[in-house]
Amino acid sequence: MAMIFGLARELPRADAAMKNENWAKKELMGVELMGKTLGMIGFGNIGQLVAKYAACMGMKVLVYKRTWDPEYVRQKGFEQVHLDELLSQADFISLNLPLNPESKYLLNDETFAKMKDGVYIVDASRGGVIDHAALLRALESGKVAGAALDVYEKEPPLTWDLVKHPKVIATPHVGGQTIEAQLRAAEDIASEVVNVLEGNHLRWKIV
Repeated sequence: MAMIFGLARELPRADAAMKNENWAKKELMGVELMGKTLGMIGFGNIGQLVAKYAACMGMKVLVYKRTWDPEYVRQKGFEQVHLDELLSQADFISLNLPLNPESKYLLNDETFAKMKDGVYIVDASRGGVIDHAALLRALESGKVAGAALDVYEKEPPLTWDLVKHPKVIATPHVGGQTIEAQLRAAEDIASEVVNVLEGNHLRWKIV
């Protein structure tokens, strides 16, 4: 959500201008979130929280997930759609899914072409779900109005052209870098070790 806010109101650019003693008020024309459509690609625990918070901001939320289960998504308060429908309708697209053979370069030249002109992209999942060369082309053409990236195919990135683009907000994979999140991670790891030793159910087991 911080990335979405930052893109909508160009907060990093505004801050940088002020630090350079530049009163860039007239140059910084943002967009409102209320009434916009957020396309959620991925609908796990994190995706569901982002969708919930976005709805509180007055955004319409469309969900794409690999398994077709519209009743489950409807019970959560949202609408499941096919990927092409999401791409064509979303004003903002948030990626919240794991990287696997099916999601590798899910956003590429072909899928960018299906999006609205002036769409905003947020990726805080895994860098490999976006073809970054294609994203750079979409930014240069104006198809993508802005992108916020916390993850990269190689970390740190091998090239910095995308990171340095004026319409990109880039952070060094800090999505989980809070005091509280690190404490929860430590507690979860310790809890799972105890569960293994005692033969109990594993809460975070990956199958």
